[in-house]
Amino acid sequence: MKINRPLSPHLTIYKPQLTSTFSIFHRISGAFLATMVFFSIFFLKIGDLNPTFYYFYRYVFLFTFYFHWFILSVVNFTLLALCYHMSNGIRHLLWDLGLFLELSKVYTSGIIMLFCAACLTVLNIIRFYLS
Repeated sequence: MKINRPLSPHLTIYKPQLTSTFSIFHRISGAFLATMVFFSIFFLKIGDLNPTFYYFYRYVFLFTFYFHWFILSVVNFTLLALCYHMSNGIRHLLWDLGLFLELSKVYTSGIIMLFCAACLTVLNIIRFYLS
């Protein structure tokens, strides 16, 4: 007998909380940053395979020439993920020290963490475009 019900009913019953949302985005940003590190190393090392790989370099040049806005968007998004992950990591380290564990302080530290991540991102983008 097959019953039509969801496998994880807790996802549809409970509304998302600020703390659970921050936790999920912390994991997503960590996975995204690990993926970006892997692909960065991969694309740096692919040129070592054959230095006369003309078509690869030609397509990379054409892609960077015509889609520079896309590359800058990926860089800015990666910077946002890095600042968020770093700020939330500092928040987790403070929790490990036993600080800010009351519920009201957890929410306050979450808002402060978001503000710090946004400020760091904006300051780094300004520094990136001014240099």
